[in-house]
Amino acid sequence: MIAYTPIDIKWSPPDYNKIKKYFLENYMTNLSSTTGYSSLLCAIASPHDVTNWRDASELFPEIKYDTLREDPVTYFAPGITNLFPELVELFNLLPFKQFIGAMFNMHVSELATHRDREVNIGLGPERYNVLVSPHYEQDSFYVTQNFNSKKYYTTIPTDYPVYAFNNNDLYHGADIVLDQRIIIVCMGILDEERHFKLINDSVKKFKEYVIEI
Repeated sequence: MIAYTPIDIKWSPPDYNKIKKYFLENYMTNLSSTTGYSSLLCAIASPHDVTNWRDASELFPEIKYDTLREDPVTYFAPGITNLFPELVELFNLLPFKQFIGAMFNMHVSELATHRDREVNIGLGPERYNVLVSPHYEQDSFYVTQNFNSKKYYTTIPTDYPVYAFNNNDLYHGADIVLDQRIIIVCMGILDEERHFKLINDSVKKFKEYVIEI
């Protein structure tokens, strides 16, 4: 089973300091009390209109967007399309039929081993993330079979910051060596044909970095 692979999308992130400034000015202020999540998140996009993009309860409503809508719409947080047009271009390259959400994620403490069973069951590796800070050589993010299994630390090639991992069947986490490491978490309903082609092409291209468990 493929646990992790870099993705064959060559892309240069926006300036890290510019991203960090936006993040620190706009991250969700009530994330822990709303969801129990210990990292810091800053919303980029949502499938529904949002009044206060710093309110986690608006970004994580009870309604679940796990089925394809007839007319899917993506709403971007204020300033995103003007400040970071590269992000919009990148999202158009990812194999989603419909976005469920996208956000900057800054880990500020150890991320315990866990899995997030979401949509796209059986399509793993199905979670697409993007490294947007200069931490390519950091052994922090790992995948593992279960809570007590061996940790396999991932390698993210410098020119290919997009990666995919199995989020439904396997587990993952991040160790404490983080230093304001920022990723983009992308969630949505996959176009299976485009997804599997991209995964297969990526596995062939980056076979030395692929992790199988």
